[in-house]
Amino acid sequence: MRGLFVAIIIVLLITLSTPLTVHAFSKSSGGYVNVPLDQLLAIAKPGDLIIVKGDTWYMKIAGYWHHVAIYIGNGYVVEALSNGVVINPVSTVVSNRVAVGLFRVKTTDAVRQSAVRFALAQVGKPYDYGWLFYPGGKQVYGSSYYCSELAWASYLASGGPDIDANPGFTLRYGYNVAPDEIAADGDVYLVAFWSV
Repeated sequence: MRGLFVAIIIVLLITLSTPLTVHAFSKSSGGYVNVPLDQLLAIAKPGDLIIVKGDTWYMKIAGYWHHVAIYIGNGYVVEALSNGVVINPVSTVVSNRVAVGLFRVKTTDAVRQSAVRFALAQVGKPYDYGWLFYPGGKQVYGSSYYCSELAWASYLASGGPDIDANPGFTLRYGYNVAPDEIAADGDVYLVAFWSV
């Protein structure tokens, strides 16, 4: 009985230490969410993850969330696209989306800054198409990255938490780490959400 009481206290402490404020916005234009950049940038911190949902048929394979970018500050992100790991303005990530989530990893600011530095060091590397070939895989120190692999690797290489909700094998994603898995991980929480 004492063990159960201790477990309940631990769960309560963890729950209470998790920030509960979620900024929810809903404003659409032509079927896509219209994310006011001033709102997003006022809330975002370097190291936050911008996870988005598109509306093309092939994106439905990945789950609800389809793409991850790492916010590096000053209105820019590092992301892995078909042309490789690149730096882009936030506006390119959030445009023509059905939903946009701003997520924060439960760790220190120092680890978040280290994750940003790791992501920046990967700029110029090619895109990792390995996730397309089931059962796929992921690597922290790879020669190429897909979007969610880059976010996951940036935190793991920086001494942060493993932000893959299913770090082993799953039938749906194989050995990959998908945007949905990052959004669902217990070490990540939603800060703001915009949807149609």
